[in-house]
Amino acid sequence: MELDKIVLNSKERKLLKKINYLTNFGKIKLIKVETVINQPEFDRYYFFQLKNYGLVGTHHYSEPQDKYHYRPDNGVCSTEKGLHYFDWHWEHLRQFLYRSVTVPIIISIIANLVILVVKHFYK
Repeated sequence: MELDKIVLNSKERKLLKKINYLTNFGKIKLIKVETVINQPEFDRYYFFQLKNYGLVGTHHYSEPQDKYHYRPDNGVCSTEKGLHYFDWHWEHLRQFLYRSVTVPIIISIIANLVILVVKHFYK
């Protein structure tokens, strides 16, 4: 799913921020599922929404025959879209404000100045 079509509610944003914080805290970008589940912001529905949007990924390690490579923990990580969602969101908000608020105000000020000049000189 593209970032343009993703709109997160406050609980999803809070959970994504927490997962981003926890994955950036360690050297590896993978955290245990239990770490995420123990967060007060965690709700299974919002976690699966983030997963469906492609902002969070899960990794399930299976047990190979060789015990040397055995990793029993299931892991959660933020995807590239999840790591950069907030940067994209603020950039999108800035562009919206520029197009929808700033430009019309500037145009109205210029139009009013032109009308004042025209009235003053052609009186």
